[in-house]
Amino acid sequence: MKKIAVLAFACAAALSAIQPASAQLRLDFGAIAFKGIDIDGGDRDKDESRNKNGFLERVPILPILEADLFYQRGFGLFTLGIGGRAFSLFAESLAWPNARAEFELGRVAIDAQVGAGAFAMFGILSRSDLGSVFIPDVSAWYKVGDTGKYSLGGGVMGLYVPKALGDSMTLLFYAGGKISLKR
Repeated sequence: MKKIAVLAFACAAALSAIQPASAQLRLDFGAIAFKGIDIDGGDRDKDESRNKNGFLERVPILPILEADLFYQRGFGLFTLGIGGRAFSLFAESLAWPNARAEFELGRVAIDAQVGAGAFAMFGILSRSDLGSVFIPDVSAWYKVGDTGKYSLGGGVMGLYVPKALGDSMTLLFYAGGKISLKR
């Protein structure tokens, strides 16, 4: 209980540091296509539910819908935000809390994101995990059009969710497009 209170206080302090007058809400919608590589962190011979040759190496490239919602603040070329991230493919959706840092150089934006602490799957598999969850993401985006709302790019995302996906780190390489709405 004491840890939860300390975490709640730290989150409240971080949110109050972002001044409401200069902060903004950001909503990104997009579609990305993953191609993954399974990096084994455990002994596959002891776990028959895992494929010995790597399940994600044979998964076809499929477009997946993405939605990100962040409360963010700009610091010149840098923008920092906290919020959530979600993906959806057919009857399965994934969601987790996320922190984001973006570095903008004209039409090019470099994003570094990290999700941690919780992970939820909704749909056919419906699983969740609290605690040992780590989802880093680094990507580069090129802004298209006069307004800069539309972006094309790609990146790499790591997934370490032991209870839902097994005890291994999976790297997912992706490319896609998104629309950014800021208020």
